[in-house]
Amino acid sequence: MYYCWRRIHERAKSARAAVAVHEAEEAESAKEKSVVVNAKSIQAAKVQPYVMIIHTGTNNPALDKIEKWEDGRMSFILNPQTPRASPLFHVKELFSANRESHVRVGKFLPDYVGTPEQLKISVESNKLEIIKEALYVREITILYKHKFYRFPVNDYLFPHNPLLMDPQDVYDGCPPYVISKCGKGSFLAKEKDPAILAARLKELELRRKHLDWAPNNGPHVIPGYTKEVEYDKLPRFLKFKNARQKAFQLHLKRGHNMMKRTVIENKISVIFGKDTPEHFKSFKEFESLFIEQAYENEYDLAMVDDVLNVTKYWKTDEEFVRQELAGINPARIQKITSLPDTWENMPEMPDYVMGEGVSLQEELEAGRIYMIDTNMLEVVGDGGILMPILTGFTLPMIVSLGDCLYYHDRNNKLRPVCIRLEYKNGGEAPTFWFPPKPSDAETSHEYLSWLQAKLYFRSSNMQIHAILTHFVRAHAVVEVFAIAMYRCLPKQHPLHKLIQPHLMGVIPINVQGREFLTKSTGVMAALMASGDKLWNLADVFMKQFRYEHLLHPEDIKRRGVEDLPDYHYRDDGMMWWNNLKQYCEEFISLHYTSDELVKEDSELQNMVDEIRNHGFKRLPDQGNFPASLDTIEQLLEYTTALIWNGSVWHTAVNFAQFNYLSYVPNAPCAMTSPPPKQDETITMERILMSLPVKEMARVAIDISYSLSLFSPVEKFYLGSVREEKGDLRTETMMVDEEEVKCIERLVSRLTDFQKHIDTRNESLHIPYTVIKPDMTPLTVQT
Repeated sequence: MYYCWRRIHERAKSARAAVAVHEAEEAESAKEKSVVVNAKSIQAAKVQPYVMIIHTGTNNPALDKIEKWEDGRMSFILNPQTPRASPLFHVKELFSANRESHVRVGKFLPDYVGTPEQLKISVESNKLEIIKEALYVREITILYKHKFYRFPVNDYLFPHNPLLMDPQDVYDGCPPYVISKCGKGSFLAKEKDPAILAARLKELELRRKHLDWAPNNGPHVIPGYTKEVEYDKLPRFLKFKNARQKAFQLHLKRGHNMMKRTVIENKISVIFGKDTPEHFKSFKEFESLFIEQAYENEYDLAMVDDVLNVTKYWKTDEEFVRQELAGINPARIQKITSLPDTWENMPEMPDYVMGEGVSLQEELEAGRIYMIDTNMLEVVGDGGILMPILTGFTLPMIVSLGDCLYYHDRNNKLRPVCIRLEYKNGGEAPTFWFPPKPSDAETSHEYLSWLQAKLYFRSSNMQIHAILTHFVRAHAVVEVFAIAMYRCLPKQHPLHKLIQPHLMGVIPINVQGREFLTKSTGVMAALMASGDKLWNLADVFMKQFRYEHLLHPEDIKRRGVEDLPDYHYRDDGMMWWNNLKQYCEEFISLHYTSDELVKEDSELQNMVDEIRNHGFKRLPDQGNFPASLDTIEQLLEYTTALIWNGSVWHTAVNFAQFNYLSYVPNAPCAMTSPPPKQDETITMERILMSLPVKEMARVAIDISYSLSLFSPVEKFYLGSVREEKGDLRTETMMVDEEEVKCIERLVSRLTDFQKHIDTRNESLHIPYTVIKPDMTPLTVQT
């Protein structure tokens, strides 16, 4: 019986769907017929038909239902402020407010209007509307005489009072109207149209009013940032699309709920006599907790599988090296030709470590020795101020220095050969640790002491990653570029079209980060050993930071890592750099035909000046950032660097955090006891007692998961089947045919690049997929 009723229900549902499709087709057909008019009647009336396709709404694949915008109507003037200006006309439709959609309408306009060249767009509210919402308009496409004319908008318009003939009021940072020009962008000096020129200047005036630099007069040398400290007070054009904001609030609520749960559980335990936090009793317990939490919180199964793959190998030296080359902090290793002064007391290296008869000094001189150091942590004291809030107990979070020496041996393998640990906060002397012999058992002191040294080193390097590599370099530095772009380049400028898709998300995510993550009472301070001294650490980093560090090829040369084997971040990064450079070169050649045009571009030079003298003004020598761009070649390097760092670099250091941080022993967020003394006997109990307690681990797992998720409105260089995301072709203001071809050629090259990565990965036990084109978002927004 149930089966019969189910069949009947399914057939009825199919029938209703078929009727709905038929009705929709008839409605569309009626619209099409309404714009088809007898040619003689058109000529007699001296009008011409124009078909307008109005694209609204933001990409939100998570929503099945399309929400309609009903707060007013759109108003248009074609070819405004010219002898061919059309009469003002209106379109009243149920425009999509959330998902990308479009409506198609036909209009008859006087034939003197002619070819669509520019379009003025505004939004009027219903007369009695009190609460109004801005409408996101992506593009207006006009079909005229069998040819399409595209007018990019890419902005929120706020409905104004229809009693005002020419609205000037600005609400929530939304422009009162937009004048869009068909075709290529233009330079200020070459713009002769008074309407476009006025709209261009008005746009920058509005942007500068609602987006300004913070005073940045504090004691620390840090990148410039927006003065607005609350996300809710940002102008609408800087806020996330609704789907991204809802997802952020969901993750924030989940994190808060988890932290509340751990605190409440711990307080209950204290009431019933518990007087110490709960340490893990084995590595297996860490894995069990991860699996349990993944199940409870319904983590993505493919992501969980990636983590479990890492847990199989994490204790081996091969995996230890692989993660420094292909993990979440892959750009720190560098060649050295002599040992630093801090290594002066290093004991003689055992023969078995590098090989019988191999001299460390000779290999240094031969350029086969590499190092990762964490000396910047010298300025950071031990953490743990917020530990009583998180766990209910006073528990130290140790900050120690950790350096690792690597040997590129004659068999073309990179091996760790010595780790130096120093607990300066405790006044302890440095200790040096060597790998065990292959014959040493996993229960031996030699094996366990080396394992513990690796854990302390990885914890120190994790502090560098979270605060400097990720937050400062991938977020704070890129925010400088975004602020300067919005303040100096109007949407009509060609370079705005080129770089805006790669900078559009970083300002709002950074404001949210400063609200919840990086402040002195935020998540980083609660979870990480160095989190409550974040700005001290950023200060040291930025004093050493230079423009050249943004240039991937130069960074590879500077660190001397051209010959390291299996360095997939380096190789994939170079492929990215070359592809993006070619893309920029093709685009720039369409607009800049001489070095003089670069020099004379006042809007470009203003952006470069703001980046140097506002964004990086407190760095020594302003970080060697250019004071101006004088040649096409300089512009090519500059734009490639902005795009590469606004997308590829952030992807490389962000989205694999769950892979390597959620299994806590692999990269501990903090160590809870000082590193061992040189003569100390190391046991498994000693190791486990130094690792984060269960109350910390639970929160670390969930936060690493949240940070590794793609935004619901993410767009990638290539479409992602796994995440059902769009690509670069759907997130651009380029409408000129030659500009669009630049994108098409880039997508084609990246498709071949992706095939190369897939082929390479077939032979890897842990594939390097971090910066695959279909997994590399266009911008920073997570």
